[in-house]
Amino acid sequence: MSSDRTHAGREDLDFRKSDVVFYNGGPIMVENNHSTDASGEFHRSRSHFDDRILADADARWPVEPGRYRLVVSLACPWASRMLVVRRLLGLESAISLGVTDPIQDERSWRFTLDPGGVDPVLGIGFIGDAYYAREADYTGGISVPAIVDIPSGRLVTNDYLQMTLDLSTQWTAYHREGAPDLYPEHARAEIDEIVEAVFQDVNNGVYRAGFAAAQDKYDRAYTALFERLDRLEERLATRRYLVGDTITEADIRLFTTLVRFDAVYHGHFKCNRNKLSEMPALWAYARDLYQTPGFTDTVDFDHIKRHYYQVHTDINPTRIVPLGPDLSGWNTPHGREELGGRPFGDGTAPPPPPTGEDFNVLRPGRALSVGESDRPGVDAVGGDPGQFQCVVHGGQECPGGPAPAFVDSVGPVLLDQAGFDNVDLGDVLSARDLVAPVNQGVPMDF
Repeated sequence: MSSDRTHAGREDLDFRKSDVVFYNGGPIMVENNHSTDASGEFHRSRSHFDDRILADADARWPVEPGRYRLVVSLACPWASRMLVVRRLLGLESAISLGVTDPIQDERSWRFTLDPGGVDPVLGIGFIGDAYYAREADYTGGISVPAIVDIPSGRLVTNDYLQMTLDLSTQWTAYHREGAPDLYPEHARAEIDEIVEAVFQDVNNGVYRAGFAAAQDKYDRAYTALFERLDRLEERLATRRYLVGDTITEADIRLFTTLVRFDAVYHGHFKCNRNKLSEMPALWAYARDLYQTPGFTDTVDFDHIKRHYYQVHTDINPTRIVPLGPDLSGWNTPHGREELGGRPFGDGTAPPPPPTGEDFNVLRPGRALSVGESDRPGVDAVGGDPGQFQCVVHGGQECPGGPAPAFVDSVGPVLLDQAGFDNVDLGDVLSARDLVAPVNQGVPMDF
């Protein structure tokens, strides 16, 4: 393991066993290694595999475009940080991407969204296979994000606290023209200080509340979370970003928790003093980032909600996924431009995401071409481009052929009234078998 480590926001813990929950009778590992101790307090371990990919030809893992594959879950906030940084820096062609199913089985994160249930580059069905290729007797948790060495099939790192920093500081030779500086040297001390506080009380704080097994431990986590959010609300009332006048690593790390707050943490983790949407500055700040290129296309609320509500069966034994909350507010004006700031500093906005990497079906203007798909696991698209589309998973026929049926990925079925007679709702397996643009059509029931 590398001894050259410059973590921002590292909790000094050394738990090696992950918390185990059960899904269909079998144990699974959740997000990152963690445990709840005898007192009922949740702890998150530091990553077991903390090697680094360095801009040094003599390093064990040297920076080399095309050599490594980043594996993520769109549900996971720790993995989503990597998606955002990779997009903003333009590293998509240098580091390929594998996306796991949001629902794990007893072997944890799996590639069941890919044809044959196998990652097309790594040739494995589970990211755990790369863990065991690296360390055959490994007994810890299987987590994402994870970076795998493609030639050997071995895991390089699952160190989610260091990965994003290394994309910013070690992969500079492959940054796109106009890439922003997300971890500027002159501001690193301030970024690290904020990142540490946000990690302890917010990023990890929601988990400390959600997985607490004792009332006093929950109370402590809940109180620290909202005290920190109140401080952030005050700070962001007068400044557009957390540090300086540009987006930095600190903003990205806060965003991936905020974007999940009302959809998951408020109810599922009992972080319910108030919703994010009831905190004016934080809500506007989160919408500002969400609507910024490089952020919005990484968010998949369907994956987020299904993962938390269907995998954490110790918290939600029925596995019922709530229909709410209303997510349309994420696309409303935020007004943060009045605070000034330059989102990308001296750089520029990233170009549109590569084919297959626009994961947000709620993004206005997102359109698929008829007969094509840009989402993992989606096989068919019918309808008129830019209008109503039917996107079907698992090789199923699009109901009614090119009929203009579609649903919100997290809401009720929606139909274009003109196409209603051409659609047989009995052919639709569930609301999550169809995804397409929202806020059009007439709500209907199955």
